[in-house]
Amino acid sequence: MGSVSDLAHCERIRSACAAYGVPCSLRVSSAHTGPDETLRIKAQYEGDGVPTVFVAVAGRSNGLGPVMSGNTVYPVINCPPLTPDWGAQDVWSSLRMPSGLGCSTVLSPDAAAQFAAQVLGLTDHLVWSKLRASMLNIWISLKHADQKLQGSSL
Repeated sequence: MGSVSDLAHCERIRSACAAYGVPCSLRVSSAHTGPDETLRIKAQYEGDGVPTVFVAVAGRSNGLGPVMSGNTVYPVINCPPLTPDWGAQDVWSSLRMPSGLGCSTVLSPDAAAQFAAQVLGLTDHLVWSKLRASMLNIWISLKHADQKLQGSSL
């Protein structure tokens, strides 16, 4: 996260990751005011041999996701914490990337966790199975809702 003011947003991501069995570490580093530290933290994760997806949470002018994306081959997901006052303007720094950067952007903490789980689930059968179970549960609830509506409309 770009600052501790992003902690609540990150906690929601961590909670959603846990549902998929995806470990989640929270770190604070500003790509604007501490790029050396940001890249040092990134290097720690690149060097540990553990499959990793970086979720960059930074409001206002998001430099964190683009800086990470420009300096790693690991997947980077932007998940900016939008605020009612400036959110509509701030999101553009997560959406418009310079050439050569491939980070995606999602607005929901749950979606960020699910996307990270989908990437990691490609090589982790336990994460994959939790994703499939979640999808099946959603399908079942939709079928039940549809059946209930059909029963009440007859």
